[in-house]
Amino acid sequence: MPDAPVLITGSTGFIGSRLARRLVSAGIPVRALARNSSATVVPGAELVVGDLTDRASLERACDGASAVISCAAITGDKKGPYDHVNDTGITALAQAATAAGVERMIHFGGLDTAGPKPGPYLAGRRRGEEGVKSAGVPWTILQPSVQFGPHSPFIAAMAGLVRGPVVPVPGNGHTRIQLIHVDDVCRAAQECLTGDQRLGRYVELGGPEAVEYDAMLDIIGRSLGKTKVRKLHAPMGVVKLQAKLLQVLPKPPVTPAAVELLEHDNVAATLDGVQSEFGFTPVGFAEHVASHGLEL
Repeated sequence: MPDAPVLITGSTGFIGSRLARRLVSAGIPVRALARNSSATVVPGAELVVGDLTDRASLERACDGASAVISCAAITGDKKGPYDHVNDTGITALAQAATAAGVERMIHFGGLDTAGPKPGPYLAGRRRGEEGVKSAGVPWTILQPSVQFGPHSPFIAAMAGLVRGPVVPVPGNGHTRIQLIHVDDVCRAAQECLTGDQRLGRYVELGGPEAVEYDAMLDIIGRSLGKTKVRKLHAPMGVVKLQAKLLQVLPKPPVTPAAVELLEHDNVAATLDGVQSEFGFTPVGFAEHVASHGLEL
């Protein structure tokens, strides 16, 4: 167990707040980075003010930390630009961690589904990962699939669509997603704080099943009491064009980055990767929703 604090960026977000709570409960000192002094962080965590675009604040935050867990990012459902955080901001954090003598950095990426020709969003995320790898701090890059659990932004967005009369679906609806519970992701991140076996490695995190997009909508619909979820499938090219045109809006309902992430299967190399790597089986999406609901 680390004696010096573990710095968590994105500490007020979906993953970061759950992870901070888990570490504090385990008796691990947590330093929570937030962009303003009025932010609400997990009780028991030390609040430090900083921003991934402010190098000096990152240096102060990393000073005396035993590890850095990088959870902050601009996600693809938000309108860009992205690179000032996902690329240069992550790189600056890794460089600050190196300069402070931090023992390890755990960076949250995501399953990279793009292959050799990523779109702009995934290309920026890859550059951020390369910045972590080249900075000098010992690193692990965690790559979770789409996450569900209490207040999941993705599940909330899908539920909002399912509540409507017809759900627009990009492509044929057969894209597979290896949904994983946020608490299983946090458990894996905690395991990465000790031992050297995952340093210098990418570690994929996925649930025990790969669910097709249409089937996922049906699971959400049943939880909301709908007997049938009506879907309108649109060719991916049409969806891409629509997303591009909608960028004139301040908060567009769909972004090119979100479409980019849905263009290919979001699955790990195997369905039992978490069991093999960490020794536990993550909860399945359908099973969890049947017993806990959507936890919106």
